[in-house]
Amino acid sequence: MPSKSETYTLGIAEKPQAAKRIARALDEKGKPSVKRLNNVPVYTCTRNEKKIVVVPAIGHLFTLKQIGKTWNYPALDYEWVPTHTVDKTARTKNFVSTFSSLRKKASNVIIMTDYDREGEVIGYIILKYLLKKNQAERMKFSTLTRWDILEAYDNREKELNLGFLNSGLIRHYIDWLYGINYSRALSLSLKHVAEKFKTISIGRVQGPTLAFVVEKENYINLFVPKPYWIIDSEVRVNKETCPAFYEKARIDTKKEAQNIVKECNNLIGAVKDVEENQKNIPPRPPFNLSDLQREAYKHFKFSPSKTLDFAEVLYLKALISYPRTDSQKLPMTLGHKRILTNLTKNGSYKTYCIEIIERKRFKPFEGRKKDAAHPAIHPTGNLIGENLSLNEKKLYDLIVKRYLAVFGERAKQVNKNIVININSHHFEIRGSHIVKEGWIKYYKTYVSYLDIFIPDLKLGEKIFFNFINEKEHFTEPTRRFNESTLLKMMEDEQIGTKATRAGIIKTLFGRGYVVGSVIKPTPLGMAVIEVLQKHYPIIVKPDMTRNLELLMENVQEEKTSVDEAILSKKKELKDMLLEFHKKESEIGIALNMNLLTSEKKSFINLGACPECKVGELRIIHSKKTGKRFIACSSYKNSSIKCEVTYPLPPYGEINRTNKICQFDGLPLMEWKRGRKKEHVCIDFHCLSRKEVGKNGNKTE
Repeated sequence: MPSKSETYTLGIAEKPQAAKRIARALDEKGKPSVKRLNNVPVYTCTRNEKKIVVVPAIGHLFTLKQIGKTWNYPALDYEWVPTHTVDKTARTKNFVSTFSSLRKKASNVIIMTDYDREGEVIGYIILKYLLKKNQAERMKFSTLTRWDILEAYDNREKELNLGFLNSGLIRHYIDWLYGINYSRALSLSLKHVAEKFKTISIGRVQGPTLAFVVEKENYINLFVPKPYWIIDSEVRVNKETCPAFYEKARIDTKKEAQNIVKECNNLIGAVKDVEENQKNIPPRPPFNLSDLQREAYKHFKFSPSKTLDFAEVLYLKALISYPRTDSQKLPMTLGHKRILTNLTKNGSYKTYCIEIIERKRFKPFEGRKKDAAHPAIHPTGNLIGENLSLNEKKLYDLIVKRYLAVFGERAKQVNKNIVININSHHFEIRGSHIVKEGWIKYYKTYVSYLDIFIPDLKLGEKIFFNFINEKEHFTEPTRRFNESTLLKMMEDEQIGTKATRAGIIKTLFGRGYVVGSVIKPTPLGMAVIEVLQKHYPIIVKPDMTRNLELLMENVQEEKTSVDEAILSKKKELKDMLLEFHKKESEIGIALNMNLLTSEKKSFINLGACPECKVGELRIIHSKKTGKRFIACSSYKNSSIKCEVTYPLPPYGEINRTNKICQFDGLPLMEWKRGRKKEHVCIDFHCLSRKEVGKNGNKTE
């Protein structure tokens, strides 16, 4: 730390790990001094004979709070306050004290937070409320490598990015206004009609996102399967067998399918046509955050929020560039030759990197999407330390190999289709073969192009079928969302941002609105959306949220001022809440009825607990995993704490039977799987399960 009389430049970093890397890079000897002030690490470094004190935050140190204590709506007046004053679990108090104590000797300030909307807001709020200043310089960097930090310091801006700052501020204001007012409105509507209090939370992005899930669930529940038929066939070619595809993928009637089979019953056809073409396959574009989240879910089943967490760790360790980006661009100014050369020091990538370097072509393949602040996600070339977790290593490998692939040549694939005629009916056998790997070689772990070989056949050559049969199928409803496809839906509907979408999905799980890796709405989630769609649909439609996102973009581009935008939104929100107030009783009654129904659905009682003799055995759904199990209702009773549990199968419908198992005296439950229904003991290790296996029906 400088002496008490010495002035210094104060740098605001976003997190402790970032502060440490920035201080090491800026110090001319690479060894800044560190002192803990209020248990916060404070780094002092020397550069060009100037003292720079780098102090970390831990993300947002302030939050918005209502002015006044009335718990009602509309609540339209707010102020910034230290987070720990409203959230006792927040660890911000010491950081607030540290910045406040260092402000007097700070001759000037440099914002060193992440260069995006949130980073700009974090730095500005500290600058204004803790350092009592209105102006600061700004460092802009996309990696925490030494060379990037030094370049950002030498070329720092003289002021903050007002576009980022204002759009970030207005996002906080609008999210607070909509979140607090509609959550209060819903909670009070229930309280006023049912005389009970339950927090019903909904936000401007959460509402439409939850509505997507509920609407899909309703469609699935109402879906009526329809039969159709396919023609299933197989041919023999030079002692090899392969499937043949009939010219019509779907046959509407059984009679038509049977006629086709009948007309092809001699099982001998002839080659009518041979089509062969070569296809060039370009590399996949470099990762932006959304693409990375989807690819990580596909290969590792990482949730979008987990992917962002792991990417954040890799960024703070200076192994990858800033992950919260929309960009699919990798400008040449990043120094790709240097990055590739550094990656050769990692044995896993050495051969591929040397091959790319020797080709001397460093212009990467790029996608169309851009980002005003950051390039696409890419490795920095820094060596991996020993302290990465297995999941972090997996994500790093995915990012590196995608980066290498953008320097690869186009792959070449030969496709061959052979049309077989049998009694005026056409079948097709299809094959493909990669003749030049190109970029696929570098990304092979995460991409697959199947080689299906078909030998050369001549026109008119006879082809023998092993069989031609009709098969009945039934139409199926669209699949439920998983976290990856729900994220894609939000992106397509233009609600939320790259940085917030994963958090919104995580919030829906946390509030008990959805469960499961294959996402299903809970009865509570269904209840809330059904009431809002019927009585107040504006809050769950994406149009309003999409318009708000456009407004924030206009603020960022300085087409609209923050004050003008907030004033218009407050007026609009006030009018909307007035309309809600007119329907409050109606909404409250409907919400109460739906919640009562949802509570009944949430707890299916299967009978008395055999252990404590007090509670009832209930089907419980885990909020974390979505899995279901049987537990005693007394497990929350502090005087009993019954710990009886029984696992349940992940599929099928479970209902009460009021019957008892003759083997162990436990309740029997009805287990329905499609059309199959049986009565089984709740204990799946019971001897009765063997009887079911033998006889197909439970002996009662």
